[in-house]
Amino acid sequence: MLHHRSSPQTRPILPDDGGDMHPRCREMADTMRELFSVGGGVRFNDLIRAGFTNAEIVEFKEQATRLATEASTRQIWSRPDLLADIIEKARAPLPNRPPLPRDTKETQALLVAWGTYCAARASLVLDPWPGQRERCLALLALYLNRLPIFPANRMTVMRAVEQMLPQVAQ
Repeated sequence: MLHHRSSPQTRPILPDDGGDMHPRCREMADTMRELFSVGGGVRFNDLIRAGFTNAEIVEFKEQATRLATEASTRQIWSRPDLLADIIEKARAPLPNRPPLPRDTKETQALLVAWGTYCAARASLVLDPWPGQRERCLALLALYLNRLPIFPANRMTVMRAVEQMLPQVAQ
């Protein structure tokens, strides 16, 4: 009986990092990303022209597609706001930039409360009067009470904003 021993050329080369992804699968994923960026899609014939065999396409296409999609998708996470960030955002409020400290879930109610504070601050700039100033501080307090921050930190933010608001005489 003839024993066939595989040569280094016929044995698959497995990745060094210990993962179970075949190198040809990684190559196919890279090729798919390139083809998609150039032509907007990846067809079977495109992969054949790129040098992949029918067997490789059948075996790796699904996994390579997933890998190509993951590599093409950028995840963006913003860090939670620190106390200094909260003060800065409260001093110069923008509706699309609410202060969100750690463990804060961005809810519709929270965004509405922040938007209301931003509108009141804009009104104070246009028509400064004592009642409007107090309204701004009250709305900021309502927003801050919804955040998971310590009462001492709430007071620090309130004092910082109160000091920078225009002093309006009657």
